[in-house]
Formats: sequence, structure tokens, C-alpha cells
Amino acid sequence: MGHSDRSSSLNNLANGLRDRFQQQGVQADLDKAIELHQATLALCPPGHSDQSMLLSNLALSLHDRYKQLGILSDLEESIELFRGALMHCSTGHSDRSVYLHSLAVSLRDRFDQKSPSSDLDDAFSCYLQLPQVSHGVSRSDLRAAKSWAVFAEELQHGSALVAYRITMEFLDRHLAVLSSSPHLFDMVREAASSVALDAFSCSVRHGALLTAVELVEQGRAVFWTHLARLRTPVDEISASGTAGEALAEEFRQISFRLRRALDTSLEDRFPQVQKLTMQWDDVILRIRMLPGCSRFLLPPLFSDLQKAAEHGPVIIVNASKYTCDALIILDGHDPIHIPLDITRPEVSELASEFRSLTDRVGSSDDHLELPKIVGVLRQLWKRIVGPIVQILKRFIQPDSRIWWCPTAEFTLLPLHAAGPYEKKSKNLSQFYISSYTPTLAALIHARQHVSQVVSIQGFGFCCHWPSKPGHGEGTSVCRS
Repeated sequence: MGHSDRSSSLNNLANGLRDRFQQQGVQADLDKAIELHQATLALCPPGHSDQSMLLSNLALSLHDRYKQLGILSDLEESIELFRGALMHCSTGHSDRSVYLHSLAVSLRDRFDQKSPSSDLDDAFSCYLQLPQVSHGVSRSDLRAAKSWAVFAEELQHGSALVAYRITMEFLDRHLAVLSSSPHLFDMVREAASSVALDAFSCSVRHGALLTAVELVEQGRAVFWTHLARLRTPVDEISASGTAGEALAEEFRQISFRLRRALDTSLEDRFPQVQKLTMQWDDVILRIRMLPGCSRFLLPPLFSDLQKAAEHGPVIIVNASKYTCDALIILDGHDPIHIPLDITRPEVSELASEFRSLTDRVGSSDDHLELPKIVGVLRQLWKRIVGPIVQILKRFIQPDSRIWWCPTAEFTLLPLHAAGPYEKKSKNLSQFYISSYTPTLAALIHARQHVSQVVSIQGFGFCCHWPSKPGHGEGTSVCRS
């Protein structure tokens, strides 16, 4: 009974029973886990080094039982236990974001049940502490930030845009630590498919158009860099000379050790994580002192991204579950917002229809598909491209070059071919020369490194260097 490892054994058994409950749903396992967590706490006097972890474990099991049976007293107790866990957890502890997130979730659940405004205020107060208590490098940090953004969107809370900023910052830092981890692909896919696109939509709805451009560029850059196996920010550092090579290697080594420390299940990992995080922050500061590296692991600035529009407007077309929007980026002018009268599911449906139709082109009855393809192009014109052209006419002359920067399912649609396809009406290709770029930075980079552009006149063409939109980093130009 009095063995020094008894509390640890009880805690491990309780955690195992909770895990089995989550897999199999046997209520007796959860009840026994709660009983064992309570017994573990009774063996640990106040001030014990594991106090915050043990309080949190019991709170999590009680919260599980509340979700299963709806017993309000379990929820009430879990909230008090999470508060206790935070009281016993130092500000810089690597698990503090976990406790803040868990407390916020429990407060949200009680708000849903009883609707006290104080619970809502306390929940967002927990989330607002994340930037101060977390370095944003662990999976739990990122999970907490994403939860904050979703919750703020649901309640239209004023912290929504801050939540997206923090989520994108944590995403960049977390991916930098993951490096070649097998979890990387899923993280990047999620960033490209939701977080950055929803952040864009939120920024637009708040009238923060410059921020919208910065956040979607940040997310798209993550997508293209990691999925297309392009040069990462660390690779760019290595190319900046001997000092850059040394700092890049130091950054990689510390990131690897930090990822190993975060992945360990040992309860005493905090001192190691804290030390490595301090070293990681230090090398980042030294990297930012290198020429051209001041924005390392920071979002790009609109003032830099606007250079993409020096030779023609760039139109970002974004599809989020909240709204679909276009932003026209002009040289020397604030972005112009155009709300699009279409939803993301409708964009996805158009993209699927277009792909299905074009897959059948060349078959014996492809003449039957052409009118349907024209129908899709007319829809693109009416709901997306036409309203954009009406704005562009105020700023640029006919036959000017424009650059499309589509996101989500918009990347699968031939925006350059849109038009009414009616007599005495012009299609887009008769107004402007359309080009594509996956990101604003890619367009700027291409202009810096491409010495000449192949021009073909007299017939329809689509030149691209080095790859098609939707398939890799590069730019393309299309005209029919």
C-alpha cells in the first residue's frame, strides 16, 4: 500500500482504462478510471510535482462522463479541477496550453447548458492567454488555437481574427519543428484546406483586407513549399553564406531534439522542453538578423506582397465554408473586396461537373458535352468572373495582363475561359490576358529569376513555367 510508485501505477492504470473507454465505450471502465484518479490524488499531498497533471487527468475523465451521461455535477467538478491544475502549473510549462484548452472547453459546455455570460468570458479569457503561455511548437498548442478560432467564429466573438493570427503563427512554428515528420503531410493539408482559407474569410468580414492577403499567403506558402517539395525557409537560410549554413544546421538540430522531447510520454519532460524551446527561440532571433531573413517564421507583409501587382493586378479568389470572396491586388492601391454570390459547396460542384465533362472530351459523343462545358463557363462568368471584370475596368485598360491566384476548389476551374458566350458579348479572354500564380511570392520570385518570357501569337495558348496551377509552384499564362 505504501510503495513509492503506487500513485504512478494507479495513474497509469486509470489512463489505460480511460483509453479503453474511448475505444470501446464501456461505462464501467470510465467509472473505474475516475475512482483510480481520485485515489491517486489522495496519495499526493498539496505541492506535489505531479499535482497539476493528476488534477487534469481526473478532470478529463469527469468531463468524459459528463459528455456520456450528462451529469452536470461531473462538469462542475471538472471545471474546478482544471482551475486547480492551472494554479499548480507554472506560466511557462509546456502543458499549460492543454489545461487552458480543456478548461475553455468545459466552460463552453456549461455555457451551452446554463448560458451564464461569465462562463463565456472565462472561456475566451483562457484562449487569450495562449500567445503568452505557449511557444506554439506542440500539437496541443495548435489544437488549442484552432479550437479558439472555431469557437470564436461560432459565436461571432471579437477575438476571431486574433485567434486565426495565432493559429497561423503556431502552424508555421509547429511545421518548422516537425520538419520531416510523418505527421507533416496531414498538417499541411489541413492548413491549406481550412485554416488559411477561413482566416482570409474572417479578415475580409472584419474589413482587414491587408491581413486577409497576409494570412492566405502564409497558408498557401506552407502548402506549396511542403507538398511540392520546394525550397523551405531553412533552405533559403543555408543559401545565404557560411553563417546562414551554420544557423540553418543549428536550427534543424534543435528542432529535431525539440520534436523528440515533445513526443515523449515522460511526465518530467518539461525541463528539457523548456530548455530546448529557449534555444530554439534564440537561434530564430539570430537567423532574423541575417540579410533578407527578418521575416523568418513570421507572416509576410502586405507591403512586400503587393509587389506582385507591379505588372498587372492579381486577383485572389478564395473559397471558405463561411464565404467566398475575391480580392483585387493593385499596385499602389489598397486591395478591393468583391463578395461572390456562390458557396464553397457550389464551387466544388462546378469543379466536379467541369472535370467530368472534360474527361469525356474526345469520345465519340463529345459534341454533346460541349454545350454543357459552355454552360459551366457561363456560370463562372455570372457568379465569379463577371463581377470582378466590372471592377477591373475602372483600373486597367483592355488587353492588360491579369493574374489569378485561386484557392481551394477554385484552382480546378478555368477562370480564364469564363464568359457569357453570346453574340455581341465579350468573354474574359477578349478583355484581358489571364495568367495564374499559386502565391503572390511565387509571382515575385518568378519575375526575379526568369529572364525572358516565350510569347506565342495568332492562336490560343497556355505557356507555363515551370508547372500548371494546382500542380506545383510556378506561374502560367492563358489566352484563347
